[in-house]
Amino acid sequence: MHKRFSLLAASVILGSSAATPAFASWWIVRSSDETCLVVDIEPTGKEKGIAKIGKDSYPTAEQAEADVKQLCNESKPEPKHDSKGSQ
Repeated sequence: MHKRFSLLAASVILGSSAATPAFASWWIVRSSDETCLVVDIEPTGKEKGIAKIGKDSYPTAEQAEADVKQLCNESKPEPKHDSKGSQ
Protein backbone atom coordinates (compact mmCIF):
# COMPACT_ATOMS: atom_id res chain seq x y z
CA MET A 1 0.00 0.00 0.00
CA HIS A 2 2.77 2.44 0.90
CA LYS A 3 4.59 1.55 -2.32
CA ARG A 4 1.59 2.68 -4.38
CA PHE A 5 1.55 6.09 -2.79
CA SER A 6 5.32 6.37 -3.05
CA LEU A 7 5.02 5.59 -6.74
CA LEU A 8 2.22 8.14 -7.06
CA ALA A 9 4.31 10.81 -5.40
CA ALA A 10 7.35 9.98 -7.53
CA SER A 11 5.36 9.98 -10.77
CA VAL A 12 3.66 13.26 -9.95
CA ILE A 13 6.95 14.89 -9.00
CA LEU A 14 8.73 13.62 -12.09
CA GLY A 15 5.80 14.33 -14.38
CA SER A 16 5.30 17.86 -13.14
CA SER A 17 7.01 20.39 -15.35
CA ALA A 18 5.08 23.47 -14.20
CA ALA A 19 6.59 25.87 -11.71
CA THR A 20 5.34 25.53 -8.15
CA PRO A 21 3.04 28.40 -7.22
CA ALA A 22 3.86 30.58 -4.20
CA PHE A 23 0.76 29.36 -2.36
CA ALA A 24 0.04 25.79 -1.35
CA SER A 25 -2.95 23.77 -2.48
CA TRP A 26 -4.12 20.41 -1.23
CA TRP A 27 -6.03 17.55 -2.88
CA ILE A 28 -7.76 14.40 -1.71
CA VAL A 29 -6.94 11.18 -3.56
CA ARG A 30 -8.47 7.72 -3.22
CA SER A 31 -6.63 4.57 -4.24
CA SER A 32 -8.18 1.49 -5.76
CA ASP A 33 -8.18 -0.12 -2.28
CA GLU A 34 -10.38 2.78 -1.02
CA THR A 35 -7.60 4.40 1.04
CA CYS A 36 -7.81 8.20 1.07
CA LEU A 37 -4.93 10.65 1.49
CA VAL A 38 -4.48 14.40 1.50
CA VAL A 39 -1.61 15.34 -0.81
CA ASP A 40 0.13 18.58 -1.69
CA ILE A 41 0.95 17.55 -5.26
CA GLU A 42 -1.92 17.76 -7.73
CA PRO A 43 -2.81 14.39 -9.26
CA THR A 44 -2.57 14.45 -13.03
CA GLY A 45 -5.32 11.90 -13.61
CA LYS A 46 -2.90 9.61 -15.42
CA GLU A 47 -2.01 7.53 -12.35
CA LYS A 48 -3.56 4.06 -12.43
CA GLY A 49 -5.75 3.25 -9.46
CA ILE A 50 -5.70 6.81 -8.08
CA ALA A 51 -8.68 9.17 -8.28
CA LYS A 52 -8.91 12.79 -7.16
CA ILE A 53 -12.06 13.31 -5.09
CA GLY A 54 -13.68 16.23 -3.29
CA LYS A 55 -13.24 19.84 -4.33
CA ASP A 56 -10.92 20.82 -7.15
CA SER A 57 -8.40 21.92 -4.51
CA TYR A 58 -8.27 23.02 -0.88
CA PRO A 59 -6.42 26.10 0.41
CA THR A 60 -5.35 24.34 3.64
CA ALA A 61 -4.56 20.78 4.66
CA GLU A 62 -7.03 21.13 7.54
CA GLN A 63 -9.93 21.81 5.15
CA ALA A 64 -8.96 18.81 3.05
CA GLU A 65 -8.69 16.60 6.15
CA ALA A 66 -12.19 17.68 7.24
CA ASP A 67 -13.59 16.58 3.87
CA VAL A 68 -11.66 13.28 4.00
CA LYS A 69 -13.63 12.34 7.10
CA GLN A 70 -16.90 12.90 5.22
CA LEU A 71 -15.95 11.62 1.76
CA CYS A 72 -14.04 8.53 2.83
CA ASN A 73 -16.20 7.45 5.77
CA GLU A 74 -13.22 7.48 8.12
CA SER A 75 -15.50 8.58 10.93
CA LYS A 76 -18.93 7.08 11.36
CA PRO A 77 -21.67 9.72 11.52
CA GLU A 78 -23.93 9.76 14.54
CA PRO A 79 -27.20 7.91 13.94
CA LYS A 80 -29.98 10.26 12.91
CA HIS A 81 -33.43 10.09 14.43
CA ASP A 82 -36.18 9.97 11.84
CA SER A 83 -39.51 11.79 12.18
CA LYS A 84 -41.31 8.55 13.12
CA GLY A 85 -39.45 8.37 16.42
CA SER A 86 -37.57 5.13 15.75
CA GLN A 87 -34.08 4.79 17.26
